[in-house]
Amino acid sequence: MKKLLLTLMFVSYLNVNAQNPIQEFNFNGTLNNANNTTSFMGTDNFVTDRAGVVKGAQRLSNKALEAVIDNLPQENSARTVSIWVKFNDISSANYIWGYGTAYNAQYCGLLQQGTTSSNSDLSLAGWGATNDVIVSTALAKDVWYNYTITYDGKVSKIYRNGQLLKSVNGITRATKGNIFRMGEINITVGINADVDDLKIYDVALTDSQVTALYDSSKPLVVIAEPVVAPKVATSGKGKTATKAAAPNASIIATSDVSGVSKNVEVYSQGQKVVGNNSMSINDLPEGTYLLKITNAPSKKITSK
Repeated sequence: MKKLLLTLMFVSYLNVNAQNPIQEFNFNGTLNNANNTTSFMGTDNFVTDRAGVVKGAQRLSNKALEAVIDNLPQENSARTVSIWVKFNDISSANYIWGYGTAYNAQYCGLLQQGTTSSNSDLSLAGWGATNDVIVSTALAKDVWYNYTITYDGKVSKIYRNGQLLKSVNGITRATKGNIFRMGEINITVGINADVDDLKIYDVALTDSQVTALYDSSKPLVVIAEPVVAPKVATSGKGKTATKAAAPNASIIATSDVSGVSKNVEVYSQGQKVVGNNSMSINDLPEGTYLLKITNAPSKKITSK
């Protein structure tokens, strides 16, 4: 079973890393790309990311960031753009990202329309109604979503959280421009969201690669074990009754039944989030985490 699990993880890793992004912005305390060769311009506002890492994401509130990226896919060339987004307001349109010019088929961008219900139109815009790919999606505030679009020269696809939402064949793109904007469409600003982990490819990732990309970057979730209520004897009844135990909000008890002290460390995407056993589950954001538990060194008794 372990060999099978390791094999699946290895295949998933190779599947994602078969293609490398030409641009990657992690927003981990910087607006620079991973190679420090270009940077977004604008006022930064770093916030906690989907894994609970402080200053690991960027908040855009009615403001935009722009970057000059010379190797953006142009004309009808293949591309993939992936980004994590958490909407702080869904009543107005959120212009997530875009580049190109405001002319027929020469633009490429992603926007989520405003809504007063639980559904909203998501649009891969190409400037011109016949160049747009639009799909209705369920939408909620304060939830991290991974959006990925691909284009192979003929077929345009939109994914969310690794799942294909819509595929349209026959749209010809003529994208022109090297200014990549987040929070605005062309030059019109409109967004209230947190963004993270922008990746741009000059190839169209396959369905399985998009799913693997999402799986490798989604936040981890801690599953807490249920608290077992102790049995307490009821006086004068000759029977035992179960007394409900008070909920325990700690990730794990500081000692097991043998009284050995434990060190508890919580990791997310390879980074330690917490490293003590006083942390409460309620202090962690929704997600998936790796839990490491080790025995603490025993205390030595010395004579004075």
